[in-house]
Amino acid sequence: MLLDILDVFSVSRHSRYFNQTRAHHLYRRVRLIALLLAVLQTAWVFVDQLLLPAEVQNSIAIGRVISSGALLLLLVWYKHPYNLGCALLRLALLIMILSGFQTYSNTVLFTAGYEHSVAGYQFFPFMIVAMQAIFPLTVVEVVAVTAAVMLIEVLTQTLSGQFGGVAELNALWLLGVLAVIAGWASINQLGMLLGLYRQATRDALTGLANRRQVMEHLEGDVLLCQEEGRPISILMMDLDKFKGFNDNYGHAAGDIVLKQFAKILRKQVQPKARDRKGNLAGRFGGEEFLIILPGQAAEQAVEMAEQICAACRLSPVRIPSGEQVGFTTSIGVAALLPDETPSDLLRRADEALYAAKSSGRDRYVVANREDEQSNNEYRYEPA
Repeated sequence: MLLDILDVFSVSRHSRYFNQTRAHHLYRRVRLIALLLAVLQTAWVFVDQLLLPAEVQNSIAIGRVISSGALLLLLVWYKHPYNLGCALLRLALLIMILSGFQTYSNTVLFTAGYEHSVAGYQFFPFMIVAMQAIFPLTVVEVVAVTAAVMLIEVLTQTLSGQFGGVAELNALWLLGVLAVIAGWASINQLGMLLGLYRQATRDALTGLANRRQVMEHLEGDVLLCQEEGRPISILMMDLDKFKGFNDNYGHAAGDIVLKQFAKILRKQVQPKARDRKGNLAGRFGGEEFLIILPGQAAEQAVEMAEQICAACRLSPVRIPSGEQVGFTTSIGVAALLPDETPSDLLRRADEALYAAKSSGRDRYVVANREDEQSNNEYRYEPA
């Protein structure tokens, strides 16, 4: 229960890959809402001609047109759809545009003396705060949105000299209740999105990323690192003689080894330092695993390979029969070459892994460049 709350409290427990997924989710919904509101804001000018007093019609129409234009600008802002910071900025701008029109229209009506005789305009803060339910937001983000809308409403009431009245306090109370309900729906939506994301991208046995997620993010990380001129390396790993292990000790014992190995990999890819943020470990298939290291050169990948080999030797497992057995791994290390594709990178890592297994297992091999000799260089530490 506590872990579930922490998962939706802030973005600190979310992976970079989930943040990209949520960012695109917010991006699409903000653009859709911006389009709908831009159309409604403009169309409502004709309704205002029927409902509003003549002396405020033009002023309100100008405000509607300006806010509609701002919403259309938000709609056509299509860059960085997978950047969470940009997605939250889009949402903040949407709220600011609507709050700006609310403040402007209320000022116009108050100045003309129609603040209580025109229906609908006092409900803008309620619409804005209820709109949270459309977006998957964290607890921190919901509190920030609610606080901003409540502050604007308090300032509006204060400037109009109405703050503290019974009707105004009732409005603030209702706004708070609606914010709690909408915020709860928004946080639940985030929890559902996170659960579905994990179901779709995690290997059921080990809890690591599955092959589909590994491939998707390898392609994305390679492209991003090439654009930014940063290195990227991968480790392809295979548990040594795992088929024989299953034959001798059973598949239940094999599952225990897979889980223990996954625990070792998960510990290695934790962001202990800035250069390790964004690492991804995944189960590539069967007893084969892959680690993606964006921003890290071959030297850093080799250091991690050494640590993984050593950790495996020091991590015997107790199997259902009661025996304590050890396991080792072989690793192929490859760093991205200029103009290399993800498929080429995987192929070289796989060739290095094959060389590690062929030369005795329980070691790592660094993949050679295409223009180097066919023999891979490798380092070996005896068990």
